[in-house]
Amino acid sequence: MRIDLEWFRTFKAVFETGTMSDAAKELNISQPGVSLHLNALEAYIGHPLFKRNTRRMVPNERAKMLYQQVCNSLVKLEEVESNFRKKKTEGRSTLSVGMYPSLFRQCLEKHVPELNFNLIIHVGTTEELIPLLAHGSVDLAVLNQEIPLRNIAYDVLGVTRFVLVAGAKTDVSEFRSLLGHKKKLMLWLESQLWYNTTDRELFNRFWKQNFGREPDFPPNYILPDKLAILNCLSENRGLAVLPEFLCREAFGRGELVRLWGGSRPLENTLYIGYRKNALLTDEIQEMKRLMKTEFDGMGQAGESSLS
Repeated sequence: MRIDLEWFRTFKAVFETGTMSDAAKELNISQPGVSLHLNALEAYIGHPLFKRNTRRMVPNERAKMLYQQVCNSLVKLEEVESNFRKKKTEGRSTLSVGMYPSLFRQCLEKHVPELNFNLIIHVGTTEELIPLLAHGSVDLAVLNQEIPLRNIAYDVLGVTRFVLVAGAKTDVSEFRSLLGHKKKLMLWLESQLWYNTTDRELFNRFWKQNFGREPDFPPNYILPDKLAILNCLSENRGLAVLPEFLCREAFGRGELVRLWGGSRPLENTLYIGYRKNALLTDEIQEMKRLMKTEFDGMGQAGESSLS
């Protein structure tokens, strides 16, 4: 287990303010994030540092000794950080955003050079981004569910539809005749080459929704993300379940075929989670506007469809 500098920053803030809530305001993170950092530091040291009561966090002797040892170093580090930021950013604020890599490519990538603030992108799944949003490591994140978090509000970004797609070199001549014959269709699909990520949730949902059970075969190719699947599958052989918006341009170029939307649409609602009462309100609003405009403009592709 490695020690994290943020634990010391949090410890210093709690020591100086005397409460978890005041420390959270000073650090601009959530109160659960303060508690998490402090608990981690105490676990690393092996001893409690504060006596907790309903009003104050009272430091014990170990906390006082630790504060004396780390305070000056942290102050110097914060001065260096502040000076560096002034010199390098020329007063520009910095927004941290978490989202799926494919969504970044489609919604935001082309707008990055136009932004009047600095941007840090964290890519990951909802499960990976939730802790970052909760602890204040990102100011805004795109998630596929609303997770109740302190000081976090949600707006709906839009609905993503997932469809079965085929690479342009895939022999799909039998496919249309198999629609309506559940068992034959399932056997044909099982005989194909499949692409997926390590996260099988959507693949499993698609199969169960259409055939009443989860697939009992592994994909042939496990790739890092959906964008990698799109790039590898385009103009080649194989099948995958992908977001329809991600494939729109490939459909238009004839690199992919929209094979099947399923017996009923498989959809996910995407949410923008963001910090309430944040210092970067203008930047957060601009990011929400950009993503919403792009997402609304993507529509649902229907070209090159066999179903």
